[in-house]
Amino acid sequence: MVSLILQTQRVMSDKHGEEDESKKAKMHLKANDLLCVNGCGFYGTPQWENRCSKCWRAHQNELKKSQDFAKNKSLLSFDQFQERRKSTTESKSRGIKNLFKTSPIPESGTSSPTSTSPSSTPTRRRDLSPDSLEARKQFSDFLVANLSTAMAQEIARSVKNAVNKISEMRLNSEDMSDLVISYYQYLGDRIGVHSYFNSPDCKVKVEDVMDQVEKYISTCCYSMFFCASHDEEVADMSLQDRIRSLHWVTAGFLETKLVFKKQNVRDKIDEAITELIEINAKKSAFEKLDCLTRSCKAIFEALKESESSTSADEFLPTLIYILFRGNPPLIQSNVKFISRFAVPARLMSGEAAYFFTNLSCALEFARNMNHESLQMEKAEFEAYTSGHMAPPLSVLNSACNQAMYVLEGTIETIVTVAKKAEDLVKNLTGVDKKSDDDLEKMLVLIKETVDIFPTDEYIQMKESIFAEEQETADLLVSLSRQSSESGRGTLSTSADNTQPSTPQPQLDPSFESPLAAVLKEAADSN
Repeated sequence: MVSLILQTQRVMSDKHGEEDESKKAKMHLKANDLLCVNGCGFYGTPQWENRCSKCWRAHQNELKKSQDFAKNKSLLSFDQFQERRKSTTESKSRGIKNLFKTSPIPESGTSSPTSTSPSSTPTRRRDLSPDSLEARKQFSDFLVANLSTAMAQEIARSVKNAVNKISEMRLNSEDMSDLVISYYQYLGDRIGVHSYFNSPDCKVKVEDVMDQVEKYISTCCYSMFFCASHDEEVADMSLQDRIRSLHWVTAGFLETKLVFKKQNVRDKIDEAITELIEINAKKSAFEKLDCLTRSCKAIFEALKESESSTSADEFLPTLIYILFRGNPPLIQSNVKFISRFAVPARLMSGEAAYFFTNLSCALEFARNMNHESLQMEKAEFEAYTSGHMAPPLSVLNSACNQAMYVLEGTIETIVTVAKKAEDLVKNLTGVDKKSDDDLEKMLVLIKETVDIFPTDEYIQMKESIFAEEQETADLLVSLSRQSSESGRGTLSTSADNTQPSTPQPQLDPSFESPLAAVLKEAADSN
């Protein structure tokens, strides 16, 4: 059946070769295309209009200023507007500083005399979830293991105060994101100038501390940060349905160079899909980015196993294929969560930023994919997407079909097992024959050994058997003679008493009694 499928595939690929070439998706993308459009050198993402997080926030601030100016231009004079804008900016700055205000971090190794236990602050207590409790424990362990006691206490107090204040606020996603990012910048600047990080005793960098801070805040405030609006949830479900309708878009349509015939390639693909789905199970942007990083590294390993290039031209189409096959839940909300609440430095440079930018491009491709993306007729694309038609058997949807190569691999495995079973039967037959020959040789050797070196018991047993056989033979001969003489006397008496009128039955000359046969055999043996 597999050979028939492959033969049909070759015939149709020859028939539609030129047509298939014209229908391939063009996914050429250079690394420079992923950078911020402002030329700052950091990675940009489509949801930020191809800007990095820093340039996007600056752009948003400029838009807000322009909107405020346009809104108040007709009501206020320029001087009055400038004064109001300055007052609003200063008020907002004071609000952020007051929100996260803590005692200064001391330079010495001792605790500040003004520092107090967080439990002594008269704040409203709230029950923490198991994930929040675990995050608090990990955060405390990290601070104790890597920082001085005084610094650990001050950072813990500041972060816990921030979590409590955030939990009491009711802001929309964008304002909450601005507030949290401002706190990251505020805390990072405070601890960044501390002399402890320049000392030989320091085990970590400021970036490592900020990653743990982000992980703790994101986990504790996850219910407020993630998928905060109903519209985002609806958009996620719509995107998931959209990706589900594109199940027919195989790796061949996306021009991937994966060699599904190799088991290692299939394993790496499964690993990449699993890690991409696992993103939704994590509670912090730090952990979600780690899942994305592991998924993308598995994709690179699959490309290496396929002996393909690992450039952006090959990586992005493969990531899109993984996205279509995995269809991870709430992936759009997870991307927004990362962009809003991750430490900005992680999204601006490094491998995590590169992978995140590619995932954003893959989602943008899935949202906007149409018949022009695959260079096919609109009616044909809509028929495949709606499920009214299935793509014809061709090199595009069969040459890279994972199920076909799995079936071929299964058949090869069955053939290999059958051959090994046949060889095993032959080996067992040879072993049986050899064991019979060895047993026969062993018996002959034992007999020869006993004959040459007989024991006293063996000699006595042999003489006893010989005597019994001789006695039995003499007895048989004696019985044979008595039987013979008795037979002749009986016959002569019968002949004298025979009446002529009564015929006697005649014995067959060839008849021999059983006893005579036994005696004859005994005599012959003697």
